[in-house]
Amino acid sequence: MAPDISFAEVMLRKGAELLQDTPSEDAAEEAVNIMARRLAIAATMDAPLVVHTEGGGRPEMFEEAMRLSGVSAGERAAALAEARQAERAVVFEFDGTGPLTGNRVVAAVIRPEDRPDLLEAYIAIGRLRDGAAQVTVAPATLRLDVRALAETLALIGPAAQHSVNAANAAMAHAAGITALPGHELDSMPGALVALYWHAFCLSSARTRLRPTGPNAPTLH
Repeated sequence: MAPDISFAEVMLRKGAELLQDTPSEDAAEEAVNIMARRLAIAATMDAPLVVHTEGGGRPEMFEEAMRLSGVSAGERAAALAEARQAERAVVFEFDGTGPLTGNRVVAAVIRPEDRPDLLEAYIAIGRLRDGAAQVTVAPATLRLDVRALAETLALIGPAAQHSVNAANAAMAHAAGITALPGHELDSMPGALVALYWHAFCLSSARTRLRPTGPNAPTLH
């Protein structure tokens, strides 16, 4: 069930406030501010920003993304190769699991270029503490070149469906992790990497299950 507070909306409001200020050049900007600012910029250029919330009007999309997390690497790679995004940014908000149980995950998928098949994921973890919303943002992004993934899968053919290593190699070849400006990236916990890929699974599910009518609630 969706919580009373939307952490995606918290991020958008924070970003809107940040757009009124000039970032300091003397110190590295906090990761949460970078993500919030980029979301706010996307919202101003391609309004209204699309936000999908678990517990909202598209349960089948979240169910399909969860299903993809448990299928073979080959099937998951094939599904990811179908992901497309016409919008500049789409935000998914859902419940954390495992060590993140009790928290809310905000996964933003932003198009860094005009290509609908080049996607970049940002991850934030939201929680309520003493009644106040707190958000922590991972200091990196994961970029997925869907076109490159599709081309690689076409080249290796059936091997992707029969070999976990081949499928994982195809996904790794098409993806890259980049630290946010002013931040260093020594290592990435496996649970966090899984969240980035889950964001792309949501993008794939959204593409393949896209209805003919309005497909999302929006935040203005």
